[in-house]
Amino acid sequence: MLCPAEEQQLIAAFRSLPIDAPVKTLTEFIGDCLSLNPSQLASITPDSSLTYDSLDSKIAYHVQMASILDYQRQSLIRKEARIPPAVLIAEKAPNGAVARYLVLGLCTYLRQNRVEEKFLARLSHHDTIRTFLTNIGDGFKLEALTAALLQQTYPTTYATKKSSDQGVDIFSNKDILEIDSWCCMPDTYATIRKASERLHIIASCKANEGNSSGGIPATITPAHARELIGAWLIQRTGAGIWQQRAGVKLLSPMQLLLITTYRLSDDTLQLCRDLGVAVWSITELIYLICRDGPDQIFPGNGASFNSSELETWLEAAGATRI
Repeated sequence: MLCPAEEQQLIAAFRSLPIDAPVKTLTEFIGDCLSLNPSQLASITPDSSLTYDSLDSKIAYHVQMASILDYQRQSLIRKEARIPPAVLIAEKAPNGAVARYLVLGLCTYLRQNRVEEKFLARLSHHDTIRTFLTNIGDGFKLEALTAALLQQTYPTTYATKKSSDQGVDIFSNKDILEIDSWCCMPDTYATIRKASERLHIIASCKANEGNSSGGIPATITPAHARELIGAWLIQRTGAGIWQQRAGVKLLSPMQLLLITTYRLSDDTLQLCRDLGVAVWSITELIYLICRDGPDQIFPGNGASFNSSELETWLEAAGATRI
């Protein structure tokens, strides 16, 4: 079919597709990238009556190329901490087999899934936001960013002071299982109160202090995840300071959150997944900033990205340390 040099050309084209690139079939994508003439294109075009579970050499090639391109998308996220500009979709036939592959820009894909235009406009600045994040290099600033983002969903969120924080960089909680006080409490109040328990989030932030190669951050080790798990265990004992400061009880539900501008090694990511530790790395932080950042960070309805306003937002969140 195609030689290795042509495959590398396709990979480079996929990785550099515009984020608003229109939908193309995989065959069209290959033909456009390599400027194939009609005869050459016909030589790699599968029979449209066949699905991709058929034993056909052209289909086998498309399956192989689809696997290679999707690996590139995953590699951009996990190996390079970048938002992939393009996606590859497998369209299914009525029998559930793949009928054809489509290549399209990330925003085109999100738009098809009815994601709002405001978010898409912000997402177009993903590379600039990534540069901001990789240059943070300061744990205090990353903690402030995490606090600012969590506050959008959990108003009771604070970055902690470094003295005696027991490994907790961010503390957040939210009332759950709320019911009205009049049906379960002995006292009747002039204003109805809520009786509830609390979900607590304890987070650890690890900023990459300039450890990168070719613009790709270094990896974080499993030891950092184990440190966060140790903080969780301490709060389950009588020695946990957040029992008094934030009302953590022995059986209170607690979610662990690891925030980092490092990349995660495969071992660390698997450890977090196995133990239920949520992870916000660079790509997740880009998503959250685009989703929850105030409008002044993205003036002109997302026409630009203002890093100074992002700094101001972080300073405000960092000023509430406990």
